Amino acid sequence: MAEEWCTIESDPGVFTQLCEEIGVKGVQFEEVYDLEPGSMAGMDTTNIFGLVFLFKWQQQPGAGKKPTVDAADHGLFFAQQVIQNACATQAILSCLLNVPGEKLDLGPHLKEFKEFTAALDPQMRGLAISNLEPIRKAHNSFRQQSSFEIVQEKDGKGEDAFHFIGYICHNGKVYELDGLKPGPVLIGDAPAGDLAWAELAREEVKRRIEEYAQTAGSSEGESGELRFQLMAVVTNKIQEAEKKIARERFIRQRAVISLMSKGEEVELDEEIDDDDAPADIPSHEQLFEKEVSALKGLIAKCGATIDSISKDIEGERKKRQKWVAENALRRSDLVPLALCAMRHLARKGQLVAAMEKGKATHLKRVEEKKNKAATAH
Repeated sequence: MAEEWCTIESDPGVFTQLCEEIGVKGVQFEEVYDLEPGSMAGMDTTNIFGLVFLFKWQQQPGAGKKPTVDAADHGLFFAQQVIQNACATQAILSCLLNVPGEKLDLGPHLKEFKEFTAALDPQMRGLAISNLEPIRKAHNSFRQQSSFEIVQEKDGKGEDAFHFIGYICHNGKVYELDGLKPGPVLIGDAPAGDLAWAELAREEVKRRIEEYAQTAGSSEGESGELRFQLMAVVTNKIQEAEKKIARERFIRQRAVISLMSKGEEVELDEEIDDDDAPADIPSHEQLFEKEVSALKGLIAKCGATIDSISKDIEGERKKRQKWVAENALRRSDLVPLALCAMRHLARKGQLVAAMEKGKATHLKRVEEKKNKAATAH
């Protein structure tokens, strides 16, 4: 019998590091704040591997009755969820394991797992996930650390239940992958265009949110509160930016060489092996046909683009440093430190004032997060 899986926090930094620790290369998670039409226009949707949707689970009339398809007939990897608390990792795996091999390096663990489970049915695949030790170990490493264990009263209502599902595009069709269902749900054909499949999935997510809101609002004892989160599984932004910088450097170098060939006195600031240049950039012959002014303008444009992308990379690196710091805190038990600090503050008569200050700071951060989400809309 597989060991227990813990619940983990739904956070882009957690999911990104989780994938890295199980050996997946070149992916990260980005939160989607806006569900209005065109909200994903700022994303490079050609590099979205999937969407992971978190919602507060409710038993609804007719829930789960949406028709499903046979995963094998549609060429999909699909696993039923047979263990508790693993739905976050299972939704992530559902997205990753349906990405064509040439587009993503799954790493040794997932490659071997995908090959091993190729002939298994969804339930057996779910059991295989539960016994996949490297994945379970990485998942449980994000367990919230605490010196205390909270015991729920027998007659208590318990905590809210949350569930994760995935959305992917495969062979021109959009699917919902929910481990609690017997198979994938076909959402529909993805219309032509780079934004099409993600927009179709966004529409389905928004429809479900509105449905949940109506159910919560009409149910007795429900507050009507709706909590959800949508994250995109995308290519590693730093790696993609570095590829764009390399492309601009090759173009700039060829433009400089063309100027030299025209007798212009210019310097080659950096030298890179032209044999490694992308096939889709202008050739030496094409650039040589341009006027001197056009070549100089192209060199200046490449330099400005490189500077702009470099700033984006610096921002991404700072974000990742923040993720690493936050994950380190998640894996630390800070209760003893907090109790010690509270004892010292109490002895000095400063505990109540410190608590009020802490509450105010927390409320300010919550408000800032709400404002950020509203601005994104």
